Amino acid sequence: MDTESLVLTRRKLLSQGAKGTAAIALAPLLTTGSASAATRAARTVAGVASGTPKRGGTVTFARSVAPTQLDPANSIIAGDVYTLDKIFEPLYVTSPSGQLTPWLATGYTASADHKTYTYHLRPGVRFSDGTPLKASDVVWSINRERANKNGPLSFLDFAIKNIKADGNNVVFTLAEPWAPFLSDISVFANAILPANYGGKSEKAFFKSPIGTGPWLLPEWQADSNLTLKANPNYWQKGKPYLDSVAITYVSDQNQQLLQLRSGAAQIVDNVPPSNVASLKSDSSVTLTQFESWQTDILVFNEQLPYFQDRHVRRAIAYAIDTNKLVEAASFGTAKAGKGLFPPSLEYADENVPTLEYSLSKAKAELAKSKYPHGFSTKLLISGGVEKWSEFAQIIQADLKPLGITVAITSLDHAAYETTFQKYDYDMFIDYAINDISDIDEMASFNLDYKNGGSKSYWSSYNNPAVSKLVEQAESEFSTSKRQALYTEIQKIIAQDVPFVALDYPPYIYATSNKVQGFAVNPGGAYRLENVWLA
Repeated sequence: MDTESLVLTRRKLLSQGAKGTAAIALAPLLTTGSASAATRAARTVAGVASGTPKRGGTVTFARSVAPTQLDPANSIIAGDVYTLDKIFEPLYVTSPSGQLTPWLATGYTASADHKTYTYHLRPGVRFSDGTPLKASDVVWSINRERANKNGPLSFLDFAIKNIKADGNNVVFTLAEPWAPFLSDISVFANAILPANYGGKSEKAFFKSPIGTGPWLLPEWQADSNLTLKANPNYWQKGKPYLDSVAITYVSDQNQQLLQLRSGAAQIVDNVPPSNVASLKSDSSVTLTQFESWQTDILVFNEQLPYFQDRHVRRAIAYAIDTNKLVEAASFGTAKAGKGLFPPSLEYADENVPTLEYSLSKAKAELAKSKYPHGFSTKLLISGGVEKWSEFAQIIQADLKPLGITVAITSLDHAAYETTFQKYDYDMFIDYAINDISDIDEMASFNLDYKNGGSKSYWSSYNNPAVSKLVEQAESEFSTSKRQALYTEIQKIIAQDVPFVALDYPPYIYATSNKVQGFAVNPGGAYRLENVWLA
């Protein structure tokens, strides 16, 4: 199976878009094993209150990034995605508890050979201009995304052999069985547009887009504030509850909190962990930590001789006290890192032994390497992430007893990304995120050197046995067999240490206590149709 054309485009989403202050939202998978994933992903949701939701009013949402354009097939940055997903919708979406939920489709049937999937469209759905949703709109929209070779998510061009409309159904025929398909089809890039842009030019359409989502955007300008208006033709009767959502762009975290406390904003994203305690004590504010499928990681450049040495990587893993790191830099909001995969993600195996903190073992491991007395190295971070700066200083101190001298380099985010993607680094801190609930996304992008699309997250970690296991899992539909394959992967990388898992952070949001029904799914998405003001 030649998956290179699939993953090289698929992984552009993470390599270019899922960086910085907000993650890009994709929708997860529902398989025979998804109930356990949903159970693990369940958590308390902010704004869930008793009583009947009230209609009307406007909420102001102070966000850290603005949209640059709203085309689902060409969007990769958080500001784009977290705006367009209010206007356009896919066949399935992710619930706040992490379950794949029927949306524009009421369900699907699959053939025994896993090569044909028939999605049954929800009757009565209309676009915001009142035009009925048809199966031909779905076929056109997904074929448009597939045909965009330069788009961020044209991977379905590989997976899908053809698509056809059959009455109120859409039939997908796959080139071969592909286990992540149900999850992949639900990503925001596969949102449904009216065929042929509803008779408009592409440019005119995206200036005033028409979708099936709960919100309208009559007009907007790139990189500016905007106001979403309630869609009167929304298929969920009586929703959205609000009349409008004003989205303002405030990059400074402290300014966001000032706006929240003054009442100028009712929802803010990107709350620093250092502010959690004070916000919890503020009776006018509701603070919620939503569970995420994200792991902050320390990445090694294995093109360098000392990081090619497995003993060096293992020594560093032993030397970093992740419990101390989480307490100091995350203020207890995150869980200490162990393995690459966040524990709430399906097929993550917390029973796999990892290299726990031990300075004596770290020294013994380094003694086995070609660099028993240590060396000098550099650690690259994005200057815009306060927590990573603190992580870097702790890592610098933890490695000093090994004779490893670490110089910290902090760059603005654009330069930081460019630098590590050119392999012009020794180590860097970033986060790995699973935007969909199928673990394949993180496994292939981070661990499959050949087909993952990033040479193992720009680490150059190349273990053919791991790549083979990843490929086997992509064509395996038995839950128990997939679990066995992913457990074996986790056992190998726990000892190879291509990355050090630093922590598993939550998404931290703060809202006015008047805001009800606000929730974020583990992939980072929030739809806002259920939000109302008490």
